[in-house]
Amino acid sequence: MTTPAPPERGFDPEAEQEVDFAKYVRLLAVRWWLLAAGVVAGAVIGYLVSLGGTQVYEATATVYLGQPYTPTGGALVQNPQTNPSAVGTVVQSQAVQNAVANRCKTKAAAFEHGISTQAIATGASAKSGAQINPLVKVMVQAKKGKVASCAANGLADAVVKALGTYSAQKIANLKSQIALDNAQIKAVQAAIGSASLSETIKLIVQTQIRSYQQDKTTNAQLLLLAKGVESPRVFTRAASHKITARSRRNTVVIAALIGLILGALAALLWDTVVPRLAPRNGD
Repeated sequence: MTTPAPPERGFDPEAEQEVDFAKYVRLLAVRWWLLAAGVVAGAVIGYLVSLGGTQVYEATATVYLGQPYTPTGGALVQNPQTNPSAVGTVVQSQAVQNAVANRCKTKAAAFEHGISTQAIATGASAKSGAQINPLVKVMVQAKKGKVASCAANGLADAVVKALGTYSAQKIANLKSQIALDNAQIKAVQAAIGSASLSETIKLIVQTQIRSYQQDKTTNAQLLLLAKGVESPRVFTRAASHKITARSRRNTVVIAALIGLILGALAALLWDTVVPRLAPRNGD
């Protein structure tokens, strides 16, 4: 009688050899000095590398975006001034960068890759609860300090010019209205002093001068609001200072981590590699 062949064995995941993690831990513990040496060597190399990092200059100008109001000053107006992203759009414009480069007597390539912006959160609108950021930093990095500061100030001025059209027109209109009020007040005062007018007419004219004076006061207050609150302006001018393009701390930490990994690999492979490198008897 023929004996049946045993059934073929399928793949058994449990039959796989388990990794002896305890062995690796023991190897690392025995050769701990390799890990320590890797960390120290990596940190020293990282520090030396960071010393050779490229030195650049950074300059930061702060722009106040302004908060526009309606012509009567009774409500807020939403326009590019209220959007901090508009600053980045302006400073990243090639036309703006070229104009600033001409102003600074350099080329746009000297600073165009080092431009960045950062909105400064200052609170929330009482009516809408939305976050408002009327202050935005314009930062420039360049190889020369004069280029960095000149470019940062030039870009900040360009932002003010681009975003200030609404408030500039409003200020011009208010100044015209105030000039008209002054002319009317002067004309009425001249009429009151005229001997050809009766006392009754002078009393009527005096009521008109009060109306012009009130209108002038209102327009003067709106003008102060437009200049002090609504108009964008450069809040702080830029001055350059030297920085290191590569972060010294990050370089040291990363190099030390790499040294730790290499030290761990050396500790794990020590018993395998070192005997092969040792000279044999008779060689």
